[in-house]
Amino acid sequence: MTEKVTRRTSTHQIFPSLAQPTLDLQYDALAAQFTASLSLSDLNRLVQEIDIKTNQIDTDLARYVSVTSKKHNGEVSAAELHRAKLLHAINHSNQLTKVFSSANDLGHSLTSKIKSLDHEIGNVNATWAYVADVQTLKSNMKQTQYAIEHQDWEKAAQCIHCMKHELRSELVSGKFASAVVPLTDIPEYPGPKIEQWIEMLKTKFLDLFNEAAKKRSVLEITKYFQLFPLIDQPELGLNCYSKFICSIITESSKALAQSASALESKLGIYGDITAKLFESVSMMLAQHSPLINRYYAESYPLAIVYVVNKIQREIDVQIGTISDTFYESSRIDKVLQDIKLHRFTALKALTSPGESDLTEVVDNDVASIVEVGDLIHEMSTIMNNWALYCKFIAQNYFVSTENTDLVLPPLLANGNFHKKIKSKYLPAFESLYLFYLKRSLEKALTIEELPPLSPLLIATKVSQSPDEAPISSIIEDITLVFHSTLKNVLESGQVSSVKSFVTESFKVLKDDLLHGYISKALEENLPRSNQILTLSSPQNLSVHESPIISRTGTPAPESVGGFFKGASSALGNVVGSGTAMVTAANPTKPVNSTKLINFVLYLNTIAAGLEFVEQIGANFTVRNPSYLSNLFPFGIDSDKVANILKAELLDPFQSCATDIIKQSLLKLYEQSFKLKIITMISDCFPESSEGNFIVYSSSALNDPSTIIKFKSAWSAISSPYKQTLHKSLVYDQFLRKLVENIAKILEKKLLLSLKKSRINELGALKLDKDLSYMINEMCEDDYELKEKFVRVTQIALLVGMDSEEYELNTYSGEDGDGINWVITPLERKQIRRYRI
Repeated sequence: MTEKVTRRTSTHQIFPSLAQPTLDLQYDALAAQFTASLSLSDLNRLVQEIDIKTNQIDTDLARYVSVTSKKHNGEVSAAELHRAKLLHAINHSNQLTKVFSSANDLGHSLTSKIKSLDHEIGNVNATWAYVADVQTLKSNMKQTQYAIEHQDWEKAAQCIHCMKHELRSELVSGKFASAVVPLTDIPEYPGPKIEQWIEMLKTKFLDLFNEAAKKRSVLEITKYFQLFPLIDQPELGLNCYSKFICSIITESSKALAQSASALESKLGIYGDITAKLFESVSMMLAQHSPLINRYYAESYPLAIVYVVNKIQREIDVQIGTISDTFYESSRIDKVLQDIKLHRFTALKALTSPGESDLTEVVDNDVASIVEVGDLIHEMSTIMNNWALYCKFIAQNYFVSTENTDLVLPPLLANGNFHKKIKSKYLPAFESLYLFYLKRSLEKALTIEELPPLSPLLIATKVSQSPDEAPISSIIEDITLVFHSTLKNVLESGQVSSVKSFVTESFKVLKDDLLHGYISKALEENLPRSNQILTLSSPQNLSVHESPIISRTGTPAPESVGGFFKGASSALGNVVGSGTAMVTAANPTKPVNSTKLINFVLYLNTIAAGLEFVEQIGANFTVRNPSYLSNLFPFGIDSDKVANILKAELLDPFQSCATDIIKQSLLKLYEQSFKLKIITMISDCFPESSEGNFIVYSSSALNDPSTIIKFKSAWSAISSPYKQTLHKSLVYDQFLRKLVENIAKILEKKLLLSLKKSRINELGALKLDKDLSYMINEMCEDDYELKEKFVRVTQIALLVGMDSEEYELNTYSGEDGDGINWVITPLERKQIRRYRI
């Protein structure tokens, strides 16, 4: 059946004259015509035209009403037809509703009958399952009795497990089972009989496991170990297994103790024994954990934790016995008594103010320092092994899902050995390492050696800082001892020991070494007024003079021969090398003051000590970020230790050492360099010479005499110290101090000289040239140092400007677009008056 598609047409399509745009156009045309009318006749014509338009619109409207009325009547008829059809459909739907209602009633009836049938089926199935379970119970009872009679223990345990866990408990103890299951050969009720069998098998399995353990039969041990959970006795099985592991630990400990007694004189034997003991325990737990989890995880989820708790008591006993044996055999109590008797008289004499008189000091070793060092290392090794064992146990068996940080389990924290460490071993350990550090410092001070500086005090074409500055043997000895002791303390894994060591060791390093001995040595060796180091020519260096080699192996400066290279050419170059002039001025080998040499060596020693301590700290933190976290895995212990090292050792030591270097350089400057610098500046810019700034010829402009004098004087002042002082920590600070003071003195000297002699244009060019050379010679490529001369350079700039350039820069500077003046406007006006 096809439907006719009708297309509706709009009103303006049928009657275009009635469309709104058409009417608007007509209105606009009439309005325009009205506006254009100039006479009565024009208005009459307009009225006639309006009438015509009106009649035409009325006609179109009548036709439109006629058409739309017909269309509306047709739509009304169609609607009535549809209403009739809908009435017919409603009647049909009412009939269907009645049919569905009757079907629904029938469905409810069927559902009720089906549910009743399902219920009956369920009852039948339950009865059948109950009867089947009773049959299973009866069968298992028979099989269990048969297996026990024939000693098939595995089968008996499996049957009991089936009756206890696969069958309901109310069935086993129910009246029906009690009436049906008992037989002539098994007359007892199922429930009591099963419990009777469990008690019997428990005793039997215990005996069999113990026999297998005595024979060390792994197959039989595993066989009987897995039977305990089947008879609901997991704890008994775990106790047996724990006892078995404890026996192995005891035997292993005894064997290690016997080997220790045979090798008692061997260094570190007890540390090796404890390491082997913990290693064997860890390996046993790692190997046996899968077996325990396989057979006990279902019935006893924390089976391995239970075993660890049981064997830990035995481990505490054995490690306690080994450590006590070490403590007694090493006679640590006797050593502690001996070290208390040591009064450190030599150390006090060397670090106290006043002259050190060691003639009456008797240096008796009440306790061997080597023996004490060995004891510290062995105690650290034992505690380190214990810490690693604690980490292994905590990570593998006591990890908390709630806390992300690893926590020391109470089992270990409250154990006997852990308590013994805190109460007995740590106090002894701390007393030993404090004595060891302080006694080592005392020894280092009494056998100190200072290397010679003469191989470095050689005139060279280009002065260079030494690769390794010469230092006292003290700092090498004490930092070596400090590093090894700190390593032992860290590896003990005890935060309290680290805190104690850092506190006490810093006191020793600060009070006895830095503020004590070295500060005293610097004060005693402070040079006399105007006394500085001088360089010698390569020819004057004795071929028999020993190189710089200290007792403890301070590295000699590398490539000493490099100092000789090019020296002959330097002698003939007047402007190119100030060291050549120093050599020419000192044809004989100069004799440097011993005190001044020692002063330089002790400055280097402080700098080297600071470097060594920083490197030691970096070795344990920056270079090996996981080092502390491996040694201190619990909680935030590693962060605590890192903060202790930084805040209580590294930073305070750096501050203390830097302050001593700063104060010593200040004293050195005031004592030896202040007058020499004033003299050097005065020689370069003499007040009495008017020709110094009044230049009329190019030859005078290019006169190098000022540069030569400055280079010679500056080289004599700086080169010996550059070639001997520690570059970054001492010489750079020394150079900064010199430059700061030279800049101040030079500024005052220039202003005074300019005020007396004035300056012309060529003189300003010469001044700028000379100052540029001087500043470059002193600062080289260090732009931060060159900033110290900004006032001096601006003075030279001011006197070198002509009037127009000065006015331009002055005004632009005030707007912020020109030179960044550090000289005030008043000062600039004053300086400009010096220009002629």
